[in-house]
Amino acid sequence: MLVCSEVLCKINRHKNSYECFAELKCGGNTNDLSTVVQGLPGPRGSPGVAGLSGPMGPRGLMGPTGRDGFTERPTSFCAELQYFDLTKITGNVLRPWILSDSFNVPTVSNDFSENTGIFTIPKNGFYQFFATISISRTKVSFDIRKNDNRMCTIWTEAVIRSHNETIASGWSNAFIDCLLYCQINDRISIAIPYYLNENFDSETLAYLYSTFSGYLLFNI
Repeated sequence: MLVCSEVLCKINRHKNSYECFAELKCGGNTNDLSTVVQGLPGPRGSPGVAGLSGPMGPRGLMGPTGRDGFTERPTSFCAELQYFDLTKITGNVLRPWILSDSFNVPTVSNDFSENTGIFTIPKNGFYQFFATISISRTKVSFDIRKNDNRMCTIWTEAVIRSHNETIASGWSNAFIDCLLYCQINDRISIAIPYYLNENFDSETLAYLYSTFSGYLLFNI
């Protein structure tokens, strides 16, 4: 049996370590058995003051050139009614239209035909379509159609009628907003199923007074 003759507590300052060690010496001679026991770690101290920022690293390599901005733009179109001639409306589809260079990508004519007034869906997805129709001294209903099927309808009237006779007239416009799920090659158009044309003064106003637009919300 060994008898411990001395217990010492030492502070180890090696490598900035301030851990406490208990040294047990057993025996009376210098060559007697000695063992060191490390105590449990103390509580974590509060964080010190943040050091200064290091020097800036070398500049990285230049990335590849990005694609043309138009290729990132979703499918869309914006058209103005060129003129209105009731005798030239085929199948009640409103036409012809003008695609402004200010609002459209260069390839928009691949999907929208100015002459037929039909937008052909280029990819599957949810689309939102808008139409504004302005009229003078008449009464009209118009639809947004998909593949010749009525999707949304709205009426606008710029006349007051009594006993089937017009007693007053003026100017009016209407706006329609339609959200549709479409598949490739579906055909979207504006049709006029009803148009009151009791005299030559009745008209649908063209250019910025009547517009048709749409865009792809997201692919499916």
